[in-house]
Amino acid sequence: MNKYAQTLLTCLGMLAMAAGFSQCDIDYDFGDTEFGVSPDPIVGESFLDGMLDEPYYDVLHILIPATAAGIDSTYPPTLPVDSVIVLQDAIDGNGVYSGVVFRDVNTDEVFHGSDIGLEIVLNNNGDSPNENTFLGGMQYCAAIQGTPDRAGLYSMSIDIQAWATIFTPFNAPFTFENFSVRINCPLIDGVDVVNANSLDGTQGTLTVSLAEGVVATEIAWFNASGLQIGTGESVTVVNPGTFSVMVTTEDCQSEFGGWVVIDQGLDCTMTATVDVTNADEGEANGALALDVENAEGPWTATWYDGGGFILGTGETLEGLDAGDFSVLVVDSIGCSVEVQDIQVITGLEDIQGAWNAYPNPAHDVLVIQGLPLGSAWALVGLHGQVVAEGRGQQREVVRTGHFANGMYVLRVSNNQGLTFKQVLIQH
Repeated sequence: MNKYAQTLLTCLGMLAMAAGFSQCDIDYDFGDTEFGVSPDPIVGESFLDGMLDEPYYDVLHILIPATAAGIDSTYPPTLPVDSVIVLQDAIDGNGVYSGVVFRDVNTDEVFHGSDIGLEIVLNNNGDSPNENTFLGGMQYCAAIQGTPDRAGLYSMSIDIQAWATIFTPFNAPFTFENFSVRINCPLIDGVDVVNANSLDGTQGTLTVSLAEGVVATEIAWFNASGLQIGTGESVTVVNPGTFSVMVTTEDCQSEFGGWVVIDQGLDCTMTATVDVTNADEGEANGALALDVENAEGPWTATWYDGGGFILGTGETLEGLDAGDFSVLVVDSIGCSVEVQDIQVITGLEDIQGAWNAYPNPAHDVLVIQGLPLGSAWALVGLHGQVVAEGRGQQREVVRTGHFANGMYVLRVSNNQGLTFKQVLIQH
């Protein structure tokens, strides 16, 4: 069994958690490859982290191998794959879980997806009446969504059967453990970044702001290779790069990543442009594609929405509603370029100018004025935690005196679309 096929089938197994939400679009470009997945954990890609009790959404794209050798190298390269079937979730009489199993890495407890608030809405393009069946040589996708109700870092094991025919049909069962999903607790409000400058000898620093009421028993910082670089609320960054912070309390352990420290003293010529595919009305099918020139060595890209939330990494970002976005690109020597004010639009009437919020910065009170009738609003921290929300009123007064200092995003939605404004709370 080759490692790529194991990853492929692991991602396939996630499709078994089907539920009755909207389907994703089968639109990922795998190029000339015969099979593949996106995101691909072999090259360091992963699904977005989730937040406890907050809506979660991501998309898995999958290209099924056309031949059995793509699943198991012991089979002839000319033997076609008939289908791959993901086994239904089940628990036997001895309490052993099968199907798609989530195992908490820290406690060793096991769950099915529905046990932790996650569902997957697959799209097999109607190729089989069995929603767990996927045909060889075809491309599919699955929308991963729900509201996670249990925090933790989960490893997933997948039970599948791959079918082929040599004189008569036969199947080969496999179980794989190649993917993980992290559901965080809302432990932080954000991280302040101070960039380095090699010309004047300034080192970079990272400082985490804990959410109100959070008492950390341990705070640890890690670089992109997973090596710990320090502990405590602040850490000095010797080598610029991408970093994460792990916060541990008596009740939860969560890791938050994607903060980039750059060297502002470097002489850089790297440029980046973004190609925008706008969304159709009522559809989350907008996309962004990045073109980078003059980078030194490999580069990484981190995508953000208009409120500063990390949406994903890599060359493309898909499944987008209308909104504002930005991307930060960093190459192997620390050069960086940021593309801001990227807009994905629809044919819907723009409601951005219909409301405003003041004062900004806000101290003890934030007034939201001119809200469209029937709209809903939410004030959200940079890591997805909703600190205040409401519906139906044209004017709202939000008491902000007990909110932590920092940048927030005010989100307003109605039947015309979704708009955002950044709000700074500063006491």
